[in-house]
Amino acid sequence: MKKQSCLVILFVIGLVLLTSCNSDSNKSEASPNNNQIIARNTDASNTGASNIGASNTDVSNTEPEDGPSESMFRIEMQVPEEIKAGQSFEVKGFLINTSNHDWDIFHGAGMFTYAIYDDQGELVPRNEKMIAVNDIGIGTTLKPNSKYNYDGQGHVSTKLYELKVNKRGQYEIICQAEFSINYNDKVYEFQIQSDPQAIKVQ
Repeated sequence: MKKQSCLVILFVIGLVLLTSCNSDSNKSEASPNNNQIIARNTDASNTGASNIGASNTDVSNTEPEDGPSESMFRIEMQVPEEIKAGQSFEVKGFLINTSNHDWDIFHGAGMFTYAIYDDQGELVPRNEKMIAVNDIGIGTTLKPNSKYNYDGQGHVSTKLYELKVNKRGQYEIICQAEFSINYNDKVYEFQIQSDPQAIKVQ
């Protein structure tokens, strides 16, 4: 009987020890796994936020894939209200960027030129027989909805913006701007004209 009692006691003790070991083993395995899952969720969340932010930044700075076009620009003129026959008057042309993007433009000294036509559509010739223009290159950045004017600044022998009509009557003035844009290793050349502006010479 004593031997049987001892065997029973030893058997019970063995069961208790095995149960305790299994319980400790399960706890040590569950803790690292839970921490690892939380870390992955945190990393995934941070990565997603970073990608979204980068995507928004890239979209806001994206330029048109097709490059600049003539429809992105417009020419306007300032003309005196009163013009008298035989007297010189000055006009001023402006290149306007109507797009939503900055453009780096390049032009020569004679960027803006002006032509006058009579009521028969005939060109009124300038008084000068020859005009000398320095061969220079000028660059500037044209921002959205901004205006740009260049009058030669001493690099043209004649003030191209100074005009004169000798006879009274109805006329039209047209301004033309010549410039280029280097975009994605390609050069875009532009010759853009304003709408004809009617004037009355008294």
